Order: sequence, then structure tokens, then C-alpha cells
Amino acid sequence: MEVKVLSKETIIPSSPTPPHLQTLQLSLLDQLSPMLYIPLLLFYPMKKSYQHQDHNKAIATLKTSLSKTLSRFYLLAGRIIGKSIHCNDKGAVFMEATINSNMFDILKEPNNEVLTKLLPCSLLCNTKPIEEYPQIVVQANIFECGGIAISLCLLHKLIDAATFCCFLRSWATTNRESLSLDHSSPNNNMVCFDYKSFSSLFPQTNFIFNRKRHFQRFVFRSEAILDLKAKAKSCDIPNPTCVETLTCFIWKYLMKVADDGDSQRPSTLSHVVNIRKMLEPSLGEVSLGNIMWGTVAHHFSTTRNEEFEGLELSKLVSLLRQSFKKINKDYIKELIMGGDKERRNGVMKLVGEINKWPISNYYFFTSWKNLKLNEVDFGWGKPLWSAIAGDPNEMMGNIIVLVDNVLDDGSTEAWILLDEKEMQLLEQIPQFLEFALLNPSINLPHDQKTADEIFSNKLI
Repeated sequence: MEVKVLSKETIIPSSPTPPHLQTLQLSLLDQLSPMLYIPLLLFYPMKKSYQHQDHNKAIATLKTSLSKTLSRFYLLAGRIIGKSIHCNDKGAVFMEATINSNMFDILKEPNNEVLTKLLPCSLLCNTKPIEEYPQIVVQANIFECGGIAISLCLLHKLIDAATFCCFLRSWATTNRESLSLDHSSPNNNMVCFDYKSFSSLFPQTNFIFNRKRHFQRFVFRSEAILDLKAKAKSCDIPNPTCVETLTCFIWKYLMKVADDGDSQRPSTLSHVVNIRKMLEPSLGEVSLGNIMWGTVAHHFSTTRNEEFEGLELSKLVSLLRQSFKKINKDYIKELIMGGDKERRNGVMKLVGEINKWPISNYYFFTSWKNLKLNEVDFGWGKPLWSAIAGDPNEMMGNIIVLVDNVLDDGSTEAWILLDEKEMQLLEQIPQFLEFALLNPSINLPHDQKTADEIFSNKLI
């Protein structure tokens, strides 16, 4: 597959940022986030009869609507300089590319290496000064069949999942309506801390490890999730959530493949929690920044098969639920609203929990479920699929992302990044594959005629 970039330009906000809003300090939570891009791809089918001028119009509209959206999300049009975000209207990068293949061929056999070629840039930000990196890089990929894949790279230093979904929905709505939106501006009153109070605690950290890794997609159908929930429930937790159930099921088998079963080591799970609603006053979903915290759960893992099979899913769910309960309004109030001492204690408590057992195997989970990525409509209808991609060696290790499946029937996709050897083992465990489908095709119409009929209403 050949990707030919036709153009690359900077899109600036349609209106300048007021002077009094042009410099803001990075919050502690932003400081803890790595200098990496978050990747996302959205695939939109188009009528086969689309002409070149239709795509030209679509691209022009995307640029205009992006400019309008950046004027509302002015923080994301700025640059990070030192320990602050400068809202200097430097803008986002927008690229247009053509793909010499059919979109359906890619979706029938999803492949991370192929998907990565559709991204606009590398995920790793370590080749130039931080202030030279735009926070948003977009690429509109036009396929021979007429379909368009919108790929985005969003800088994690200031953008979490809730932030980029809010931005994406706003951009899509602006593009769809092609006029100014009548809704409130984003709440940009982020909670910021004195960097100097914490700089000694958090020196520059290398989140990229020199180990060969593999990125894989698994799909849990709704029926499989129901079966797993039945196994996960207990007297203490009769109603485990989908996220709790899948997180612990995956965690169980990650423990099994760790170290190839040759050693007995503790295992540590950290799960991202959106804390916007826990703040006082609570923040709306349009609040920008890494407004999240992490739970920590530990398990003394034994990977010997005869002992491993006796590990009940309900036990792991109980451990995870207990860790979720610790992240409450009182905990967040002390962390956010307290003085330097309280904030320092809160941060050190988390660091201490993570480092409780230095030789642990660490796994980092995050859920993008309920973010409604499959409903992002730029005016061409809902996407056929939303995907994550990227060079595995440019990502943080041992990351697991849960995403709603395109079927919108309760199915869930799990994108797992592991050491290559461990992934090979995971892909061969019958008990895991009984519930997790290994990278199945995206559900598509069976023939081109049916596809044309279905996509005929998806007009630009």
C-alpha cells in the first residue's frame, strides 16, 4: 500500500486568542503525562461515484471547520514551552494523502503495520524541542474506492481521552453543520499547580523501553462478556461492570504469559479514572487537560499452570473494585485543593503504591468505552470503524485500551501492547481465545453492490 501525501499546511484558529488567556501553567497531571501522541483513525465509506471535486470540497470544509473548532479549543492550538502552555495560535497541522488501495481490503484484514502508514506522524516526540511539536496533527486519507480515513495524532502532554473526544465531536459537528455552533465555550479553567513544588519528584522520564513489542487487537462479543460477567460476580460484587470484568480477565492471562511462566512475581495493575465529576465544583466534559488519576491494584502472581487455573476472576474483580473505591471525592479534594504538602503526599502515595513491589510486572489499563467514537459524524454518516495504530516501539509498554466495537451491540475491542514474546504466548492460550477473538475482520457488506447501496446515503 502506497501513501502519497499531496499537501501539508498549518491551520490556525479562525479568531485570535485574547491576550489574557495566552499563557497557562501545566497542571501536575499534565506534567505526569508523557510526550507522546495518542493515535486514532476513523474510517468513512463514500459513494463509488464520488468525483475528484467532491473530495476537494470535503477537504476544504474540513480545514475551515478545524479552524473554527480551534478558536474554541484555543489551548490545543498553542505550544508547550517549558512548563507552560502558550496559547499562541500556532495551530494544528493538516495533511491530505491518497491511498492506492481499497478501504475495504484494509478493513477485511486489519493490520497494525498497514494502519500505522495512515498516521500523519511518528508517535514519539524526541527529535526536536518540545515547543516545535503541534498538539494536533491530522491526515485525511482518500482511498481509490472514494472512502476517507481521518487519522489524528494528539499530544498526550495536555490531551487525555475525554479531551480529544470532546474536541473531535465538536469538530465533526462544526463540519457537519458548516456554521458556527450555538453552545457554550469549553471550560478551560484547568486546575494548575506550582511546578517547582513537584519538579524534584518528577524528573524527565523515559517511558519507552528497549524491548521489542507487539500491538494486537482482540474483540469480545457481547455474549462472551455476559459469560465472563457471570464468572466475575461474587457475593460482595454481584454486578461487576463490563470494564471491571474485561480488565481482570485480560489481567489474569497477562500474568500467565509474564516471564513465560518461569517465575513467581507480583503483578501491578493501574487503571485510568476520569476525575472530572469528583472535583468540587465538578468539571464538565469540555474541560481540557489530563484530568485523570490512576488506581493501583496488586496481586501476588504465580504463573505455574496448576496454581494459575485456580485463580478466580471474581477475586481479581474484588481487588480492582477496591482500588476504584479509593479514588473518591475526599481523595481528590485532598490532592487538588490541599496545599503543597497535601498534594505532595497524595502524589507520593500513588508513586509508593505503584512501587510497592519494585520487581512487579506493571500493566496500564484505560477505557475509551462510552466515548462514542463510532458516532463521530463529519456529515458523511457514522464511521465504519475507529482504530488505534502506531509503531509498538514508540508506545509505552504494557498498555491495554478498551474501546466500544463498531457493532454497537455491547461488544468491546481490547487493544493490547505487550512484549513480543508474551504476545505470542497470549495468542495461543485456548482459555483466553475462548472469549477473545483474535483481530477479526470488520463487519462489512458482502459485496460491492450491497456496499454501494448502503453507502449511497453517505453524502458529503
